[in-house]
Amino acid sequence: MQSTVRSRKQSSRRASAELTKRGCHLSVSRRSIKSFLAISVLLAPLAHAQISSAPVSGEWFVQETAGGADSAKTCQLIEDGAAITGSCTGKAIGTVPLSGTIEGSSVTWALKFPSRVGTVTAIYRGTLSPPNKISGIVGAQEFKMEGEFTATRYKLVWADEFNTDGAPDPKKWIYETGFVRNNELQWYQPNNARCENGLLIIEARRERKKNPDFVAGSSDWTKSREYAEYTSSSLMTRDRASWTYGRFEMRARIDTRPGLWPEFWTLGTQREWPWGGEIDILESWGGLLNANVIWAGKTPGYSRSSSKRRPIASFGDPEWSNKFHVWRMEWDEQSIRISVDDELLNAVDIDKASNGDGTNAFRQPQYMLLNLAVGGVAGGDPSKTEFPGRYEIDWVRVYQ
Repeated sequence: MQSTVRSRKQSSRRASAELTKRGCHLSVSRRSIKSFLAISVLLAPLAHAQISSAPVSGEWFVQETAGGADSAKTCQLIEDGAAITGSCTGKAIGTVPLSGTIEGSSVTWALKFPSRVGTVTAIYRGTLSPPNKISGIVGAQEFKMEGEFTATRYKLVWADEFNTDGAPDPKKWIYETGFVRNNELQWYQPNNARCENGLLIIEARRERKKNPDFVAGSSDWTKSREYAEYTSSSLMTRDRASWTYGRFEMRARIDTRPGLWPEFWTLGTQREWPWGGEIDILESWGGLLNANVIWAGKTPGYSRSSSKRRPIASFGDPEWSNKFHVWRMEWDEQSIRISVDDELLNAVDIDKASNGDGTNAFRQPQYMLLNLAVGGVAGGDPSKTEFPGRYEIDWVRVYQ
């Protein structure tokens, strides 16, 4: 996190992991995921050819315009001649089968699901805009009500499943080192991050580290401390990979105890902060989740932000912090939407997030960061927390 005030998978390789894609929601083993990813990359030309000959086959993310976040679902459509089969999965409906037809660019499918007022038959009638968009009308047959929907098919373009024990993949990640930002207490170093049993583990430790940049009496906080009393790791894809728009996802278990500050976020590649922009998909401190978007203000040195905070207690699960959750950012030309476990946390209109000089950081590339901070301007007091702290990441994926 970059502003002045800013805002364990039960573990074995055979344990099932949730594979959540734009348009796909299924359970497979970790080895299957690894094989799936390899096949996806190797057979990308074949997949393109199959889409061309079966234009709606694939996994689609479906959003009903008036339905809110709970209406979002992922639908796997399988085309066989003029017939369509498959299933849809969503928070409000679970997983239900679908059936439909395709004729030219006209696509129709129906699904039934239980609701508090009885069984609902939803019929989707849309027009395919090749290769990856369907838009049209969805109607609830029993209630004679309808609204608009859009469906988008995304392709996996980058992922790390952390399946190889040892140091994180140097082709995908580099490290921040030392004291970096926000008056945080930890010294960042690479050896606090490791891959183990299919997880990336970032470990915060209470240990003394001499500051090689120490200058007695310095007004610069990164030099005025002779020692760091904590260490941790911060990984980033800078100089390795960056993206403009897409769907960014992470499945992780976070340590929410006092003084710990886990993050999954992005920074712009084109300009310095805050002109390059910042998107905080996950940050947590003080019993809160914060979904935050930051850009430059009109006054030099000032930033603006759209920040939405959600108390973890509001999820109604006393074991929430002991479980894995999926954080997601959906970023396109119009908006940035941040969610956890399909619950919307924040939505930002990009047109309203322009820098003070009229430029817009959110129409330029961003790279990802994963880190576990200690203390600082928002992390809180770690002195009574038992260390080490652990931030456990199952996978990170980017779709476009």
